[in-house]
Amino acid sequence: MKRFSILGVLVAATGILFSCAKETPVSEQNLESKDLAPVTKACVASPKVVAMVETNDVNPLNAMDYVCANNSRFFDIVELFAANIHKETVNGQVRPTLYLNDKLAPVLEQPTHNYVAKLQEKNMKVVLTVLGDWQGIGLANMNETQADQFAHILAYAVQKYNLDGIGFDDEYANYSTPLVDGSFGNIIKKLHALLPADKLITVFAFGNIHQIDAEAGALIDYAYTNFNAWNASPDISGVSNIHWAPSSYNLGGTNVPTFMIRSKATAAKNNGYGAIMTFNLRQRSDVDPMPVLQAISDGLGCGTVSCENGDRTRDAGIRPEGYEITYEKAIQNIR
Repeated sequence: MKRFSILGVLVAATGILFSCAKETPVSEQNLESKDLAPVTKACVASPKVVAMVETNDVNPLNAMDYVCANNSRFFDIVELFAANIHKETVNGQVRPTLYLNDKLAPVLEQPTHNYVAKLQEKNMKVVLTVLGDWQGIGLANMNETQADQFAHILAYAVQKYNLDGIGFDDEYANYSTPLVDGSFGNIIKKLHALLPADKLITVFAFGNIHQIDAEAGALIDYAYTNFNAWNASPDISGVSNIHWAPSSYNLGGTNVPTFMIRSKATAAKNNGYGAIMTFNLRQRSDVDPMPVLQAISDGLGCGTVSCENGDRTRDAGIRPEGYEITYEKAIQNIR
């Protein structure tokens, strides 16, 4: 799993741009477009505010400590960043696997400290972000069989860890075989068909999003721009404003002034956008996110944001070998 190196580059580059964005059974079929999940701050139904948390060195429970004036949680969705796409060879055929590294594995596998449940108890949705890991395989080069295998693996992970969905981010794959036209969109379609209707699919609009056709795009609950300040037009075919986050802010340090964050949050609310994405939430004593969060809240009309702690240290421990979910494990255990 990698830190936000590429996202950091994007944030830095934005300065130039700115001066001239319970375990649930898995269903057999669910092909209709999904409605928005019923997670909401009482002050505003939309946009949702997303926190992407780097589980390598941050306790995800920090996300639940930020509270709106009406005592609802500030963040609506927490994305655990990130599980990795690995591969195995079975009978001469390459299969994708889902790898939880030594620090993410204990967050999800920890039997005595259920991070996912604690966040959900505060009415937040918890999504697992998935991206490449220099293995030569990723979202953009899976054939039909591999896409089906990977969708089953992801659906099983949602079931196993009682997650609220899967997020996709096509980075770090280091593709070693030719890309397969439509692979990314095909995985989305297959996963959507396996998930219960209340589960989420999100996409960070970075790599190979051109592979997502309108049919697949219409199945995405939230897609996030990779621009820091504002990107009004959804970058993915089939994604409408109500499913689009036009802004993406680095809580570990952003060069966008708070007055502009406030203004763009108001614009997101008034123009029917579905989300505002934030990433790289740190311990508050490391980098205080409150100026950005308060600016977003002011723009949304949610009043004063308070923090109940925000400085929890990472306490999940280490699982040196990590944990790998194979297709064999998934089809043996999926319900």
